[in-house]
Amino acid sequence: MPYHWIKLIHVSTVAFTLSFFALRFYWMLRHPDLVQRPWARRLSQTNDTLLLTAGIALAVMSGQYPPAASWLTAKLATLVVYILLGLIALRLGKTLAIRASSGVLALLAGGYMVSVALCRTAAPWQCLGP
Repeated sequence: MPYHWIKLIHVSTVAFTLSFFALRFYWMLRHPDLVQRPWARRLSQTNDTLLLTAGIALAVMSGQYPPAASWLTAKLATLVVYILLGLIALRLGKTLAIRASSGVLALLAGGYMVSVALCRTAAPWQCLGP
């Protein structure tokens, strides 16, 4: 499959993941019974599997790997943080305040990952200026 198709899949699944997380986060705040619905969890897991598969394929096809590409290392490290914060926000947080702050931080981590990918630097604020 050509590189640009895999990139399109990756970018599309990133957009879906962040949007669906934001929706599930809203549900957690307003309609907690909707968050753990089996279909919502399966949809999220399926999309995230496709996202990770496409991301790995892009890294292999481009010859970039985390230790050699600092932006990719930053993106993957932030991915781990995003996943942990998402777990706290949607399942593990003991109080609403912990869940809410974790959800906001997860969304910020997602934004950071997108900006790192767009700028291909671990310090995206340097290239996203006015």
